[in-house]
Amino acid sequence: MYLSKTRTYLKLGRIHSAVLTGLAPVCVAAATGIPLSLYHYVELFVIGFLFHMYLFVLNEIQDIEIDKISKDLKSKPLIDGSISLRGARAVVISSYVLVLVLTAVFFFNKAIILLGVSLVSFLLGWIYDSLGKKLPHADYPLGLMVFFVALYGGFSVTNDFTPFVYTIALLAFTQILIQNIVAGLKDADHDFMAGGLSTSLRLGVKVKGKHFTVTRRFIAYVFLLKTLHISLTILPFVTGWIPYEAWQLSLVVLLNAIAVVFMIRFLTMKIFKREKIMRAIGFHEMFTFMIIPILLTGFIGYVAAAFLVVFPIIWLGAFLMILYGRLMPVI
Repeated sequence: MYLSKTRTYLKLGRIHSAVLTGLAPVCVAAATGIPLSLYHYVELFVIGFLFHMYLFVLNEIQDIEIDKISKDLKSKPLIDGSISLRGARAVVISSYVLVLVLTAVFFFNKAIILLGVSLVSFLLGWIYDSLGKKLPHADYPLGLMVFFVALYGGFSVTNDFTPFVYTIALLAFTQILIQNIVAGLKDADHDFMAGGLSTSLRLGVKVKGKHFTVTRRFIAYVFLLKTLHISLTILPFVTGWIPYEAWQLSLVVLLNAIAVVFMIRFLTMKIFKREKIMRAIGFHEMFTFMIIPILLTGFIGYVAAAFLVVFPIIWLGAFLMILYGRLMPVI
């Protein structure tokens, strides 16, 4: 019984996708180039994980009425009643409190600035979760939340940031911004019926029966943001901000190309198939993230960089199998 309840709460927090949020402050701390203990990185991952739980469980609470409309989301814990609203709110509050408490415990000497960064992050997350379906371009408060969560890792080490540190944080910002905008595609059917206005719907994306229309405006907007993101991945090489070898630049170019292929795939679909869209978006996100460890190799070494590439894949696969029994979430 307890195991089943735990699995349900993990589904509520979308635990399978928590790894990248958890690694955001880890990667920015690594970008400082200052040697850190494994414990420091683990502590940052725990903090990032808790920010993820706050954000996504609050999102589930705020979207409950919209989610009820979709036939694909009937098995969500708040929709099928396996978790009460009271229980979900307890998770949000606990995550909030734990971030503040653990900040004081883990990083006492940096607590003042880290608590400030945390509160800004929580506020931005609340704005997105509460107003995301109504506020035009609410993806930006979400992106800024992850930007500050990423900077949390930097501030846990130093207040003197190099341009490369800001670049890694900006890559976290642009990645979550793009991912959240394109994630609106998979919800375009029920968001519209519930009166929600995500960026995709504002830019004319429509689902009529099985027919799926992704407008040129939306495609152009996503490609503009993707161009910005790709530019940020190349910037450290051309500016000399990082030590690197030719293979690193080649691999970054290759990973960008693969990510763009998957992006084209979900932007050119003509038939609405939610799972197919989710799969393409997921591959785009994973290949996009792999670029960051490549950029960090000169600071953290080959073994740590390889770990950062492989760990998210293992985490995602393991939790998808534990929670859903398949390599694809059903909600």
